[in-house]
Amino acid sequence: MTYEKLIETISAIIQEPNIYKNGLTLTYSLTNQEHTALNEELFRQTNQYSKTFTPNDEFEVEIDGILVKFVKLP
Repeated sequence: MTYEKLIETISAIIQEPNIYKNGLTLTYSLTNQEHTALNEELFRQTNQYSKTFTPNDEFEVEIDGILVKFVKLP
């Protein structure tokens, strides 16, 4: 999963009128490598002036009212 793929997926959901979006939460369970890479990529996108990245086991973002949670596979 990459930032671009996340935006593409959420955009498709937002544009689909038959999907009820109020209160929608998506959860992605990612491998350790995918999880850390996406965690850092999203950190860099939102914290351009901070250089200290500390990985999290779980993190979430909200895009156009849709909550997206990311958890690391055990």
